[in-house]
Amino acid sequence: MIVALCSGQGRTFEAVVRILGQHVSDLICDMPDAPVIQRAQRLLVRARCVDRNSFPDRLSHEKQILKELESCGNFQLIVLLGYMRILSSEFLKQLRTKWPESEIINLHPAPLSLYKGAHGLNYALDTKVPRWGITVHRVTPELDSGPVVSYRTLDVYPDDTFETLRERAHPQEVSAVLEAIDTLTRRRPLQ
Repeated sequence: MIVALCSGQGRTFEAVVRILGQHVSDLICDMPDAPVIQRAQRLLVRARCVDRNSFPDRLSHEKQILKELESCGNFQLIVLLGYMRILSSEFLKQLRTKWPESEIINLHPAPLSLYKGAHGLNYALDTKVPRWGITVHRVTPELDSGPVVSYRTLDVYPDDTFETLRERAHPQEVSAVLEAIDTLTRRRPLQ
């Protein structure tokens, strides 16, 4: 089973669920008004909101996410799809202690060597690069620095806007996520 953590629109989440079906069992979102929650409900994926603004600090927020993960059943993989929070090293340590067989990966809209953090597509436009990349990597305590699991490239045109680049990037994001899931679940197929 797969658990997705998302913060926003959920377009990639929806595309992945439409392909993998019930293998994506749960969604945990940190924003109560995020459209991804309604997408999950329409797709019959259990959705939970752990509103980041309801907690006094990151530690207490992450403790609640760990509690929610306990109710998700026997998951093999956590996929961050537009999850706009940096997970602490303590969270990752607890995750690996409680679920030592599970993996956690992140969809990052940039090559790891060129850009870390949010807004990768904006950076590509601002720097006027002719080619850009979409990365799915293992999550480590260092921001956007874990081992790459899958990677896709796309052209950046001189007349691109954020919207046009995002539209071309979306199929690459879905493809990269699906390849990463396939790679990581080959040794232990999804249940």
